Amino acid sequence: MVKIITQPDRGVVITLGKYNKTLTPGFHLIAPFISHVIRVSTAQTPVDLDEQIVITKDNAEISVKISLKYHVTNIEDFVFKNEDSVRSMTQDTRASLRGIIGNKELNEVLNGTEEINQALFSGLSDVTAGYGLNVDRVNIDSVNPSKDIQDSMNKLLKATRERDAAIATAEGKSKSITLENEANNQALLATNTAQNTALVNSATAKATAIHTEADAQAYRVAKLDAALKGSSQNYFISQNIAAFKELAKSDANTVIMPNSTIDSLGTIPAIAKAFRSADHTTNQD
Repeated sequence: MVKIITQPDRGVVITLGKYNKTLTPGFHLIAPFISHVIRVSTAQTPVDLDEQIVITKDNAEISVKISLKYHVTNIEDFVFKNEDSVRSMTQDTRASLRGIIGNKELNEVLNGTEEINQALFSGLSDVTAGYGLNVDRVNIDSVNPSKDIQDSMNKLLKATRERDAAIATAEGKSKSITLENEANNQALLATNTAQNTALVNSATAKATAIHTEADAQAYRVAKLDAALKGSSQNYFISQNIAAFKELAKSDANTVIMPNSTIDSLGTIPAIAKAFRSADHTTNQD
């Protein structure tokens, strides 16, 4: 009987109920009636497992969907050592997943799927080797908490967002107040500095003005003193006469003058004569 095996299959020949040989891809002749061929694919095969309910360490119920890929490594073991090697692999995968997730809390499961994949792959590699196949990859496609847990998580997430928003708003206001206070302090400092500078400048200007005025007054006095020192006796006599005239116009009956003034006025003939007449009259009285 003619049998053609196509790649990547292999053919397991069973003769009289016993394993005879393994056929590689190509053209083959086998004994009719007493022999038959079981085809086995050695290509990598994907398997999607049904969604599985798992309980976490903190008693949270979640549904997990996983997929895996495997390929046959030993034809005889795959056909003869296990009635259904693929089904056995699937059962072991589910059991390993329950054991791994059962030792983790919900947050660890939700945030550690890659770690779970690695642990699951490591555990399956040792178990499935006896089935004549090898698991090439395990992947958690989805992790969905129950509706009650999902609602609680949504409420917690909303509360966390509101808290973070409130904190951010408070921090923003605090920073704004701090910046405003700093600006006010800087403005106040600048104003005080300007006022102090203005006061200093004003005081300096006043002091300079007083000093300048004092210098001018001293200069005038010095000039006047110098002019008086250089004046003749007639100038002072003239000043005395002018003063005497002003006094004569007043209502005063008595005029008190220093002797030096009288002496200077006595040098004028007319006034001297008047003084002598006054003295003579006084003596007669």
